[in-house]
Amino acid sequence: MSMDITIPKLGVTMEEGTISEWLVADGEAVEQGQPIYLLEADKVEAEIECPAGGQIAIVGEVGETYDVGDVVARLS
Repeated sequence: MSMDITIPKLGVTMEEGTISEWLVADGEAVEQGQPIYLLEADKVEAEIECPAGGQIAIVGEVGETYDVGDVVARLS
């Protein structure tokens, strides 16, 4: 079973965010709660944690801006 990792809504007015850095490699095994990427939004940068454990497949690119809810990685 796979799980989508999406851009979270960090604030009331947040509509989009930019991936500034992936903290894990594509295909790496990750654990629940592990920081997996840095998200820039509304002049704030936040570490986004993995919602579950598994193997990550990265689809989002560093420097790209995504809307809240867009899929940027998948867990298997």
